[in-house]
Amino acid sequence: MPWGLIITLVVVALIVLWFIAVNNKLKRLKVVIAEAWSGIDVQLKRKANILPNLVDTLKMQMKFEEDVLTKLTAARSGLASSDRAEAMAANEKLNSIIPTIRATAEAYPELGTNASFLQMMNDIRDCEDKVTYARTRYNMSVSTYNQVIVVFPDSIVAGMIGCTPEKMFEIAETARAEADDLRIGNLK
Repeated sequence: MPWGLIITLVVVALIVLWFIAVNNKLKRLKVVIAEAWSGIDVQLKRKANILPNLVDTLKMQMKFEEDVLTKLTAARSGLASSDRAEAMAANEKLNSIIPTIRATAEAYPELGTNASFLQMMNDIRDCEDKVTYARTRYNMSVSTYNQVIVVFPDSIVAGMIGCTPEKMFEIAETARAEADDLRIGNLK
């Protein structure tokens, strides 16, 4: 067998093995992203399950603004969505409603001392803490995947098998602006 043919076969075999290795790496990263998202999804669904009881408690304790109750109900359906972008948006909406509920509870002493209300607010806070942790893990997984699909030479395989960048789970621009504008003088 001529040396040229042997070298060609070895090079082809190495390229095929490299392609398989990169393909498997990309598939493993997709599995890691899906698993990281499931951690967020579990907490969002837990939060969604708390909301009907919170709405009922609010209705029983006071004449709550119908607008806020409608927003809570809409946020609940979004949290349970299988669409990642919709679930992320619903979580941001809910997070913007929670301070309104807390402020209103201060105006209604019977609500502010209601054990069920306090427990549900603590449960929602616990869910959000866990979402924050899971979001960090998810974003790290997405970042790793997105780096692999754009860095040469793995980007060749990623392009051949149709890999596209995953979207990070980021906070909304309004929440980012509020955090940027936070000043000690503005605290009450």
